[in-house]
Amino acid sequence: MAMRNKSFTRWTGRGMAAGVAALATTAGLMSGTAAHADDPIPTFDFADCPVLQAPYVNGGSVCLESIVTSGTFQLGKFNQQITSPIKLTFASALNPDTQEYTPIFGKMRADKMLVQPGIFGDPLLTAVYAQPEFAGVFDQPTGPDYHITLGMRIRLSNPFLGGSCVIGDTGNPITLHLTTGTTSPPAGTAPITGKPATIVQRTPFVIRSATHVDNTFAVPGAKGCGLGGTANWLVNLQAGVPSAAGQNQMIFNEYLGQKNYPAT
Repeated sequence: MAMRNKSFTRWTGRGMAAGVAALATTAGLMSGTAAHADDPIPTFDFADCPVLQAPYVNGGSVCLESIVTSGTFQLGKFNQQITSPIKLTFASALNPDTQEYTPIFGKMRADKMLVQPGIFGDPLLTAVYAQPEFAGVFDQPTGPDYHITLGMRIRLSNPFLGGSCVIGDTGNPITLHLTTGTTSPPAGTAPITGKPATIVQRTPFVIRSATHVDNTFAVPGAKGCGLGGTANWLVNLQAGVPSAAGQNQMIFNEYLGQKNYPAT
């Protein structure tokens, strides 16, 4: 899906676009220095590259995959380690008439992750699973620190909660303002710092490692939990949501792959 037009410099051998590195979503309880160096480089398939529509052209455009391999997302009292990859795909699409590049979102994929024991306590009894999902917001503000704005929701599921229990939704997403630089949270919350993109592989396509972080965002309350939303209050109590800006953190340690669109 195409987002608001935004001019930025494409990643090349000489310098990379802020929009290209933007795919990494990150949150955490510390500076973005989790054990990323120990994460093996994942497999990139570029299967979700968006089809470019006019006025954009394949020639000169780039498809990017960001695969988050570790990190955390903390929403209020809910503090979950990332235990399976989160993959986001988007394009840096060239408009040949303006010579500007626009980020066009492709797809977000993430498996369910078993919630760490103790987050929800005894009231929910059985295992709870959390699954990050795209929630309709994607943009690439300009700036030197590879900023990205991303809307997410967290889907919680188990037999008691059902399958429609979410924290955030497309009408009221968890809106992340991710950076590889240093955050500017509200007064009383310490800034956290990510890690700029660094090349770790050059062939057959370029791969970079990076860490995106954010601790400036607010988190809404839960919706759709239990029959008719009857368990919303319980999820809110156990997870500590809604929670104000400065009380939440994201750290995404990721690898970023880029591949040119085939010229047509």
